[in-house]
Amino acid sequence: MRKWRSKPTKYISTRPIFKEEYPKLIEAMIEDSLTGMITPAGIVWYHGDYQVSSRVVCGVWNITESQMKKIKQYIYRHDPFVGEV
Repeated sequence: MRKWRSKPTKYISTRPIFKEEYPKLIEAMIEDSLTGMITPAGIVWYHGDYQVSSRVVCGVWNITESQMKKIKQYIYRHDPFVGEV
């Protein structure tokens, strides 16, 4: 699991990701060589030159499926990975 939050990640329930935290999460992903490309088929994730599934990204970054949907919406609106690939 990647550390991108300053507070503890162990909770009884899922800790929400607030809008202010999205840029910090994306920055940590970029530092880890993880990028998300917007394609006609949706967002395709790459770690370096290797394509990885959203499920793997969720597992490594401790993100739930519903949180991933919100992160994808953020990526569609802001396209933060432009120029990273």
